[in-house]
Amino acid sequence: MTKEPRLKMESLLMLRFVLPLFIVLTMSLMVGVWIYVRTASVLGEEVKTSNRLLLEQGMNVLDKRWEAIDIFIRRITEDSKVVRLQQTDEPFSSSNLYRTIEARSRLQDYYSPNELVAGYYILFKNNELVLNNDYTANLKDFAEYVQYPDRPKGYITSLVQAYHYRDLVPAEPVTLQGRTTSLLTYMRSFGFANRPNGTVLVLINNSEITKLFGGFKTDGGWAYIADEKGNLVTSIVGPGAKLPGEHLQLPGGSGVLSRQVGTDDMVVTYATSSYNGWSYVAAQPAKIALKKINYIKQMTVTVFLLFMLLSGLIGVFMAYRSSKPVRSILQMLASGSISMTASNSKSPGAFGIIHQGITKLLTSQRELQDTMERQRPFLRAAFFERLLRGQYQSELDMEAVREHVRIEWAGSCYQVALMTFPKRTAVYLAADLEALSRSRLRVRELVSEAGAGSVFVHDVDEDKIALLMQFTDTEPEVVHEQADCFLRELQQQLQQAYGIATLISVGPLYSRQMDIARSFAEAQQALIRSTGSRIVWFEELLPNPSSCYYPESTETRLINLVRTGHVEPLRTLLEELYRHNFVERSLPVFALKVFYFDVLASSFKLGSELGESTLQHGAEALNGLADSVESIEAHFLALKARLETMCEAVSRQRAEHHQQWFLDILAYVDAGYSDPQLSLALLAERYHVTETHLSRLFKEKVGINFFEYLEHLRIEHSKQQLLHTGLPVGEIAISVGYSSSNTFGRAFKRSVGISAMAFRNAGKQEPLKN
Repeated sequence: MTKEPRLKMESLLMLRFVLPLFIVLTMSLMVGVWIYVRTASVLGEEVKTSNRLLLEQGMNVLDKRWEAIDIFIRRITEDSKVVRLQQTDEPFSSSNLYRTIEARSRLQDYYSPNELVAGYYILFKNNELVLNNDYTANLKDFAEYVQYPDRPKGYITSLVQAYHYRDLVPAEPVTLQGRTTSLLTYMRSFGFANRPNGTVLVLINNSEITKLFGGFKTDGGWAYIADEKGNLVTSIVGPGAKLPGEHLQLPGGSGVLSRQVGTDDMVVTYATSSYNGWSYVAAQPAKIALKKINYIKQMTVTVFLLFMLLSGLIGVFMAYRSSKPVRSILQMLASGSISMTASNSKSPGAFGIIHQGITKLLTSQRELQDTMERQRPFLRAAFFERLLRGQYQSELDMEAVREHVRIEWAGSCYQVALMTFPKRTAVYLAADLEALSRSRLRVRELVSEAGAGSVFVHDVDEDKIALLMQFTDTEPEVVHEQADCFLRELQQQLQQAYGIATLISVGPLYSRQMDIARSFAEAQQALIRSTGSRIVWFEELLPNPSSCYYPESTETRLINLVRTGHVEPLRTLLEELYRHNFVERSLPVFALKVFYFDVLASSFKLGSELGESTLQHGAEALNGLADSVESIEAHFLALKARLETMCEAVSRQRAEHHQQWFLDILAYVDAGYSDPQLSLALLAERYHVTETHLSRLFKEKVGINFFEYLEHLRIEHSKQQLLHTGLPVGEIAISVGYSSSNTFGRAFKRSVGISAMAFRNAGKQEPLKN
């Protein structure tokens, strides 16, 4: 950018910073002039309106705080854990202490600090328990904790006995924790009017209420709040003033009017709360209100002129200073560079720090993204290497790594083909490694075009490439035709386009992802035994009569199956090894010995990991081993039985651990059935499993699903209470974990066949029939 356009851009930027400020200042001056020419009566109305708004604002603030207190009281009186304490006779006994602590912990969730509230306490009538989120005592001790000096002894106890519905005791001295302050007492009972079960007592700071009248504390002024019945709630009186003996008779709603109070002319501001019907009244002497108006009239022009001049100077200076970093950023963006040089600013300030931080952040982010993209191919290659070698112990481990490297599976069955570039081909007579690299690259390009995400390529060796093919169809004949067509087309394209001849061996088709390594190992065997055919299928080869069958991937799979206690898959694998080496092939003795020693070595590895002594057993087996097929076969079958025994031991240990774990879940449900929040999702989160797995466990272990088990548990406990207590059905419903009596009634009738009241009546009449 040249110098002239850059200066023009900076001038426009300065103008955009300064112009809004001058517009605002000009409008402010016009408002000041308009206020100056207004008459005193209009200014008086302005003051009255301001007073009314100030009073209504304080009233609204107090209404919101009071509403928050009512909501808090309603939530704790409806909480099932708090409600259950009403029926608890001895809350501090060992059997009920947990319920008391649990209810107290629930109060932590509901209560949030409120400057208006000096303290709250839940007073239970039946058991004389006093409770809040950080205090627990009996009623006798609480009477010493909170005292009313001006009230008779036993006043606290009388509050619990009576029924209160949003009752308020006006401000009076209250001693709380040994400190006496002016507090209001707000009470609300729970239970029924003819049978209260307790009272929620909230102590309100009178000082926080009187702060709302801070704008009315003038000489000769006063203010008060009266409830809907006209009873005085609290008041404040300024110096030299006296509260009137009788409350003023004022129109409804809110407003400002002049009123003769005693011998003084007063400007009375009043408002009526729509929430609780309280009256808020504040009065100021008229001469004081007019004095403020005259002062405003005299000062308006002077203040606004000075403000206009000073603000203009400051605005120009601040606009210039504030625009410097913005101009620097604009220059950087215009030049297409985000680098920050040291010459931008000697003292960068806030904008300079932001500029440098954003620059470094963007640079670091790009570097991080580049690093991740560079490493992703290596991570994917490592994933396929472990997958083909059978080094994953379970599908869960494999899935976790696959998602991390962002590889998408698209099929339901899998097959591995191994492609090689024979050195006898004319292109590779000189073993040109660079030519091999080019060939692998061209194979990747063709596969990405033809495979469309269903074929993955992995370099196995310098001259070998593994093709992992996925198929959505599960019919072997259809899959074989698709794979043959794809591989022949790939060979043809490589031959025609690049003159590259290839040899491909194909392993069998498997439906499990863990068998991909097996397909790869068998594709390797097919490649070794190829006789010149362009495509060699493992399934079409006859067994090799002179070579034993125990590939590396099979050994890895065998070890993993024993480690994880999967007995049936292990038996299938061992039977397969026995069939391959002793039934389908006529192997010589030395080949069978090699096979047996390989499997024995695998058992040594497992024995050391699982804490079993296999060395002595192995030595005894070797001493008894003879150079005959029968002897080797007998020793292999004994080793096979030993491996199965080791796997069964691991499986039993896992099953015992799993059984104890499920018993712990049942014990938790049996103990917490009365919690309305108890659900399958809560259990799954607590025991770190999925909801689907946990639901299936209940069906397998108990015979019914979780919801049926929980409902049966709650209904059985409710039956006992219906027959042996006189509690109302609604309280029984809450005590066994239902949120309402309607929900409980539907569940009870669905489970028992009759209503809860019919069940109770039938239980009462049954002894008479006998």
